[in-house]
Amino acid sequence: MKLICFYHKSKNFVSEVIQIPFRNKEKLLECYKGTLIMSDRIMETSQFINGIAILLSFYVGYKYGLKFKDKVDTEGRKFLKFRPDNRNYKMLLIVRNDLKMGKGKIAAQCGHAAVDAYQKAKRRIPDIVNQWECTGCAKVALKVESEKELMDIKKAAESRNFITSLIRDAGRTQIEPNTKTVLAVGPDIADELDKVTGHLRLL
Repeated sequence: MKLICFYHKSKNFVSEVIQIPFRNKEKLLECYKGTLIMSDRIMETSQFINGIAILLSFYVGYKYGLKFKDKVDTEGRKFLKFRPDNRNYKMLLIVRNDLKMGKGKIAAQCGHAAVDAYQKAKRRIPDIVNQWECTGCAKVALKVESEKELMDIKKAAESRNFITSLIRDAGRTQIEPNTKTVLAVGPDIADELDKVTGHLRLL
C-alpha cells in the first residue's frame, strides 16, 4: 500500500490523517511531519526566487526610466530651443487652375510638392521648419491661370530665397508628360510669403 502525504496547516486534517486505518500510525505521522518540513523549505525557496525576480524587475524598470528620462529631457530641450516666436508660418501650394485637373489629381500633385519642399527646407532652413512645425504646419492652396504666372511666382520666390518645389507630371493619367502642375513655396514666415503671393486667390 502506497503512502501519500499532503501538506495542510489545519489541525483537523492531522487528526483525520492519523485516524485513517493504517498498521503503523507513527510512520504516517512521521511522514506527515516530514512533508510539512519539506513544504516549508519549498515555500522558502519559492519566496526567495520571487524576491529576486521582483528586485530584477525594479532594477530593469529603474534603468529604463533613466534612459527614457534622458530622452525626454533631450527632446524637451530641443523643443524649448525652437519655441514659437509669435509669428505665423506657412507653406504655399500654387496650383495651375487652367489644366482643369480632377480633385484627386490636384491632391496628389500637392502632396508631391509639399513633401519635396519639406525635405529641401529641412536641410537648408531647419530653424524655420521647426518654427513651422511648432505652429501647426499650415499649408495654403492658391491658384494661377497659366504656366507663365506659375513661373513668375517661382522666380519671385527664389529671388527672396524662399524654398520652392516645382512639380512636373509624368503624364500617365490626365495631362501631358512633363506638364508643370504645382509649385510649393516655403515653409516660411507668412507675412514674407504674402509679399510674393498675396494677390493670388484661394483654390
